[in-house]
Order: sequence, then structure tokens, then C-alpha cells
Amino acid sequence: MKKKVFAVLLAAISCLAVPVTAIAEEAEQAITVNLTADPTYTVTIPASVSMDKEGTAVEVVAEDVENLQEGQKISVTIAETSGYNDQMVVEAKTTPRTSLRYQIISDAGELIETNASTGAVGVGKEVVSFTGDGAKQYQIKPVLAGRFEYGVDYTGSITFGIEVVDVQ
Repeated sequence: MKKKVFAVLLAAISCLAVPVTAIAEEAEQAITVNLTADPTYTVTIPASVSMDKEGTAVEVVAEDVENLQEGQKISVTIAETSGYNDQMVVEAKTTPRTSLRYQIISDAGELIETNASTGAVGVGKEVVSFTGDGAKQYQIKPVLAGRFEYGVDYTGSITFGIEVVDVQ
């Protein structure tokens, strides 16, 4: 009886050691790789600007523009100002405090200004844009209306946003 059990176990182990042939279909997978590099660029905006009652031209320069895709541009917009509620104003240290509104005329000729009474806002407005290396100018002008004083310095600031956007 031990010989029969041993023979059955030996037969079972032999069956496990025999390779089994399986039939499989081949499948093909297409692979596509499209490598794109992120755009790189340097935009230079003057750290300070002085203007007189006629205003001034401000030059903005884009250099080392690479990997900008067709249909894209580098957009320079007004992100915020130092004025209350991002109003485009400069202030003098006078008593009482004196403020002076200013306007920007973009390189495309758009008049950008803020006005609390009309709700006009400047934040988000494009000042200049580039599709390659180059220099562009915008105009900045004071709005001489209301109460203002001559012979004092009016100061304020603009923060610009710079990003790659699709051309509209």
C-alpha cells in the first residue's frame, strides 16, 4: 500500500514539473512622445519712473525669449497698485493729504485708468505684450484735475504681473 501511495505522489509531482503550453494572441501598442519645453524669458521693467505734468514714456524689454509656442504671448499686466482699492493714484505728504490720479496708455493704445465713481479698474489690464525679444513702450500721465499741489513729490507704486497667455 505504501508503494501505491508513493507511486501516486510521484506521478502527481511529475505532472507538476511538465511545462504547459499556452496560446496567446499578440497585441500591439502605439507610443507617441511629444516633448515640449516650458517658455523661458526675461522681462525688464524700470524699478522707478519719474514724470512731469506731461507724463513720460516707459520702456519694457523682453530678452532671451525661448520655447514660446505659436499662439502664445508674454503679457505684462497691472497686478496691483499702492493706492486704496488698487486705485491708480500717487500721494504727497501734505496736510491735508493730497493725491493725484494717473493714467497708462498701453503699447496697443488702450487708455487704462481707475475711477471710483465710474467703477473703472486697472488691475488685469495688459500694458505691453511680447511674442519674441524686443522693447516696447507705454505712456504714464498724471491726471491734473481736482485739488493738487505743485512743488511736492507724489509717490506710489505699481506691481506688474508677467505670464504666458494665449493670443486672443
